[in-house]
Amino acid sequence: MRLRISFSSGLTRFMVGAVVRYILYLVSVVILSFGLNAKTTSLGQVPQWSALDIFQKTMSRSEFIHFLDTVYCPRPEWWSAWITIDQDRVRIRKVSGKDDWYDLYFSKDNNDSLMSVPPGNSSPDPEGMIIALDPGHIGGAWSKMERRHFSLNGDPPVKEGDLSLAVAQNLAPRIEALGATAVLVRKFSEPVTQQRHKDFREIAKQWAEEVAGTEDNNSQERELLIKDREELLFYRVDEIRARAELINQSIKPDLVICIHLNAAPWANPVQKELVERNDHHVLVNGCYMGGELAYDDQRFELILRMVNRWHIPEQGLAESLASSFSKNAGLVAFSYKGPNALKIGEVPGVWARNLLANRKYRCPVVFLEPYVANSLAVYPRIQNWLQGKKGRGRLPD
Repeated sequence: MRLRISFSSGLTRFMVGAVVRYILYLVSVVILSFGLNAKTTSLGQVPQWSALDIFQKTMSRSEFIHFLDTVYCPRPEWWSAWITIDQDRVRIRKVSGKDDWYDLYFSKDNNDSLMSVPPGNSSPDPEGMIIALDPGHIGGAWSKMERRHFSLNGDPPVKEGDLSLAVAQNLAPRIEALGATAVLVRKFSEPVTQQRHKDFREIAKQWAEEVAGTEDNNSQERELLIKDREELLFYRVDEIRARAELINQSIKPDLVICIHLNAAPWANPVQKELVERNDHHVLVNGCYMGGELAYDDQRFELILRMVNRWHIPEQGLAESLASSFSKNAGLVAFSYKGPNALKIGEVPGVWARNLLANRKYRCPVVFLEPYVANSLAVYPRIQNWLQGKKGRGRLPD
């Protein structure tokens, strides 16, 4: 979901500053992605490659190549600097810029191996499963910082974090009725992490020096750059990592459903008008790009997800959900245009993307992006709920 906070006075100056900060951010991504000193992503840890030892000889060479090409990294130029496929093993560079490799040996090729999701595959039987519902973002008092907040004509503000939580609360008893255990990753419009944005100020200052140099350290523009970075590290990076620790160490689910609502760009960010567009898409983990594979932890996590074959139940469930959104909600499928997403399977609306949440949660993960919150069709429904016309605590069905 991409929402923007309302602008008031100083619009031109603010927008120019925002553009400058965004350009600096992109420059930093390129530098950190392709530089020899790139090691782990923001707040990441050095991977323990020995955790892959139990997967020796559990995947054939043809399976590995197939999964890499169709789900995880479709372009050889993206992975060839980091992964070498020999006849009997795949070699993965453990540390960027060093000749240090992890060898994962292949099993013998088996023509009966499960190479992809079978045609017509349905979602797994929920009986006895532990399903974690992860309401996207935080909401509440944090929604403006997250840039997941907008308001129109004096109406109650739309906060994605609050909406996703309401959907999760509505969904949980329905999942329980199917025989599964539903666990909410967060139950309130509050962060899971105990850290706050000021805790990342020194890291943000160091980052600002790396991307913008040491000149004008005390300028207002530099301070805004630091503030943006420390906030992003809090609500987008550390918050997801805290949820990952909760999911991986405590909840230990069979499946995670990440609940989000989409939003369309405003044609005019000053005079906002609702849009016609209303669609859906469902994401699974995949489509690691070259700059992302420059990070040691992302290479490890790609291999870990592949050898666990989590993409197989992910795709099956994603296709069932996407079909339901099309048939029951009447939503058209959204299509990506850029290289950061890969269409998988035949069902419209199912895509692979490499996101922190669907990469760090160590189990199958599906990431939902249905409806467009600032659309002519959806906005009135949201306002009905916000203003109590349909009762509080749950969104209208």
